[in-house]
Amino acid sequence: MQTKKPAISVLTPVWNGMPYVKEAVDSVLSQDFEDWELVISDNGSTDGTREYLDSLKDPRIRVYKQEKNLGIDGNLNFLYTTPKSDIAYCLCADDYFNPGALRAVVEEWSKSTDDVAYIVFNWKDILQLSVKGQYIYDLLPRKVAPSLSQLAFFLFGNFPGNLSNISTRVKDVLDSGGFDENYKMAGDFEIWARIARTRSVVLSDFQATYVRRHENTATNYMNKQGTLFREQTTIYEKLIDQLSGNYDRSHLVDYFNIDLCSYHFRQSIRNLLYNGKPQYLWSYISAESRVFWPKWKRIVVSFPYAFNEKGRMSLLVKMAGKMIVANK
Repeated sequence: MQTKKPAISVLTPVWNGMPYVKEAVDSVLSQDFEDWELVISDNGSTDGTREYLDSLKDPRIRVYKQEKNLGIDGNLNFLYTTPKSDIAYCLCADDYFNPGALRAVVEEWSKSTDDVAYIVFNWKDILQLSVKGQYIYDLLPRKVAPSLSQLAFFLFGNFPGNLSNISTRVKDVLDSGGFDENYKMAGDFEIWARIARTRSVVLSDFQATYVRRHENTATNYMNKQGTLFREQTTIYEKLIDQLSGNYDRSHLVDYFNIDLCSYHFRQSIRNLLYNGKPQYLWSYISAESRVFWPKWKRIVVSFPYAFNEKGRMSLLVKMAGKMIVANK
């Protein structure tokens, strides 16, 4: 067993992770940087994952097997109590590290100041997929201070992206109270925005991980009934309340409805057309919030925005630019 504190702790939550979890573990074992520990918490797998984990013999690897499924955020909260290092990197079981990743992550932390709570890697890769994403890349500084972070989360959503993009100071996660387990899908969005209210965030272009996108990801199988829409609305309510002292609340509400509500309106209609499932659309129509447009407007006015992605993004970029300029 390791007797000294490792430079970095890799935290891997897993539930029924075969066949990908083996690739994730191998990507840690093959790093040219060896001063690490890997902590894996299995959340009640039944697909052979536990048998595979039993075969791991490297003394730098610790495996925990939960007696009952803790949920995604519950498992993450458990993992963040285990590191021996002050710095952690969350590597999801279906993703993997690129060669040289851990050395580069540790070097990035060595250059960071004490006010930095977490570093977002793969930054350019995260944002190159959309018009608004490219705009964010050009607009945001590589160190986002608390004075800008809440506006950035409001305008651009969970811009850190997948959990496997992010390395954190363990203390900051624990001091924040950890992941809010009331969220089933947007817990990462909520905690990163919450921590960034008082701590800085660094954005790094280094491609530390390969983030796998496949049909069995949690986002795909958990959002059949509009769960993500409800949870994101709760987060945006808080962001709008926080920002209303410095920005026109009506402009914030308009941006939110054009951005988030129109997006989920489109997705819910597609889910009905392609899967024959009305629950998502009904969740959208029946939802209530103090930051929603009136229901008729959220349906009638949102419709053209929902199905004109290019026009919607162009408008959002203009609106976001004005608010960013006002922030300066």
